[in-house]
Amino acid sequence: MKRMFFCAAVASVAASSLCAADMPNTARSMYAILEAMHVSHRAPDDMISRRAWTNLLDSCDSFRMTFLSSDIARFAQSETKLDDLLRAGDFSFSRDVRRTYLKRLEERTAFATNMLAKATFDFKEGGEWVVDRKDAAWPADVAAADALWAARLKGETLTMYLSCETGGVRAAASRISRRLVNALERERERSAESADYDFIMAVAAAYDAHTRYLTPALSNSLSAEMSLKMCGVGAGWIPDDDGFILKRILPGSPLEKDGRLSVGDKIVAVSPKADGKFLSVAGLDEIEIVSLLFGKKGEPVSFDVEHRDGRSGIYTVKRDVMKLEGDSASSAAFQANGGTKLGYLRLQSFYVTAPTKPGESFRSSGEDVAAELRKLAEKKVGGVLLDLRSNGGGSLHDAVKIIGLFSRGGPAVRMKGNAGEVTLDAVLGDTACETPLVVLVDRMSASASELVSATLQDLGRAVVVGDRRTVGKGTSQAGIDLAAAGVALTPEGVKLAKSNGESPKAAGVPFAAGEGTALITNGRFYRITGASTQERGVAADIVLPSVVIEDIREENLRYALPWDEIGPLAFERAWDLDRYVPELRAASERRRAASGAWKEHDRLVGISERRAARKTMALGIDARRAQLADEKAIEAEVIRMDFDGFNAEKRSSDLVLDEALNILADLVRLNGGRTLPAGRQKAQSTEHLFDSLDDDD
Repeated sequence: MKRMFFCAAVASVAASSLCAADMPNTARSMYAILEAMHVSHRAPDDMISRRAWTNLLDSCDSFRMTFLSSDIARFAQSETKLDDLLRAGDFSFSRDVRRTYLKRLEERTAFATNMLAKATFDFKEGGEWVVDRKDAAWPADVAAADALWAARLKGETLTMYLSCETGGVRAAASRISRRLVNALERERERSAESADYDFIMAVAAAYDAHTRYLTPALSNSLSAEMSLKMCGVGAGWIPDDDGFILKRILPGSPLEKDGRLSVGDKIVAVSPKADGKFLSVAGLDEIEIVSLLFGKKGEPVSFDVEHRDGRSGIYTVKRDVMKLEGDSASSAAFQANGGTKLGYLRLQSFYVTAPTKPGESFRSSGEDVAAELRKLAEKKVGGVLLDLRSNGGGSLHDAVKIIGLFSRGGPAVRMKGNAGEVTLDAVLGDTACETPLVVLVDRMSASASELVSATLQDLGRAVVVGDRRTVGKGTSQAGIDLAAAGVALTPEGVKLAKSNGESPKAAGVPFAAGEGTALITNGRFYRITGASTQERGVAADIVLPSVVIEDIREENLRYALPWDEIGPLAFERAWDLDRYVPELRAASERRRAASGAWKEHDRLVGISERRAARKTMALGIDARRAQLADEKAIEAEVIRMDFDGFNAEKRSSDLVLDEALNILADLVRLNGGRTLPAGRQKAQSTEHLFDSLDDDD
């Protein structure tokens, strides 16, 4: 999923370093693991092959502007054969796709650079370019491709001109031309094994939106998602149409020490090595961007930057190791309107960090939240607001523990996967907060944060406020090291090697090891009511909309698993908070209707939602200038929130947080100062349940 991201842990092996001899074994290992471990319990088949075929072509030509329809017709002969090719470790098709793509890209780049050299665009004509072409037909011939590219080049040159007006239209066109030439050079340098990687990834991604194959280099970055320690340049970012925007620069990081880049600057290309060859970052996902930014301490990384003030430039910094202590759980207490003392608890992820050197302590979000709640209890707060905005998930173990900190035990989370249905109970005696609770979420709250907010909502323990719905990621993933798994080559086909706990080699089983990591969707999450959080997410009791750059909900992802439900569990509700919600909502709506700041906030929300849904770019200068003004207003608001919002001490700058605290104060008043009733349910120990479940959701 996309959200604000950070460059992460040190890589040791690049995608292109996989040896050709290893790739067939890697393919066979992926085939066996997908069949054995995916929650669908299906082997790669013709349906998966068709999806993988689409994925593979889109990995080259996501705008569907470079291949010709004649290429697609030839590729279509293999549309239902990719499952068989994976099982055989045969990469002939993917290499043919890449060779054809390189040929077409050379033709398109020649056309583009020739057109851009003339830069004879008439920006008064108007019209529009369809940016979202993911379901469009490929051009029928060269003339049709020329027309598509002419519109694209005009749009990109206009955007560059309006964003960086220094130098005029010709300078903007020249900059676009350099990007295209650099992209072509990068494609020429790709090894044959890179096409093999794309093929395996395409098949894995055909299963669902979160199943994927990671090369050794990319799998290293995955661990950084669960850690507070990272190695890179210290960039926090949010995605944009043609790159990513710096949303935060970490204190003490290489970028802060360098001082030439600022929050709000846009990164359009990255050179991850000292060779000065840049790769466009447009359209790349989280892990792909991370793989460009991280590296060994002291290694250089260069950025092609468009500054907010219209300047542009190329800058090089050296990577370094950093700690993200600011992203750990934090709390504050203060007086609300009416004199009620309230507690605020911010959690940005469900993290787990192991000691990496002597004297360094183990860290987990569950332990840190417990400590922060103890601090708030000592300050005698009358209620607590748990802020889970932009929390993308993490450790399931910690999610269950945190549910227990706010409840009296009982069921916390349900899972269904290869091992059947499992209920994880909150542990009795862990309760650290007995006061009324509001959980604040947004449309970027996902996975473990959805489980926590859903369970506390179902238990009558919390009122959930924020965006209308959360992301809707209701699945768990397990990471499998392909080198450790191995596959047995049997007469019946490719099977996972099993040997009663011994390594396949030790048991004398013929096997072949692959390289990298399979990230497999192996289970689904369910609320204690039996409803899945998949696709539908968690609905807010009181809607406080937020300004967003893009809509990343699960239902918009390709091949997302559908919503379903299982039977409900018996559980006790702490309070009947539903009876308070109408009064809480009405009071909140009155406050917002009387606030000029909220009227402006709602205007920006409307702009951001229209921008996220827009599929075209204006080619007329006045219309495009208006679009860019809207885009910059949204970006400025999102960036401002990172500085002034998500911070209880500056809550007046964060309208959503301020109103959520007002709702909490009203809830405390309506609740009459009561604390959590004594629980009567017994909770089973979860001590050993996690031995067989992957903690990373």
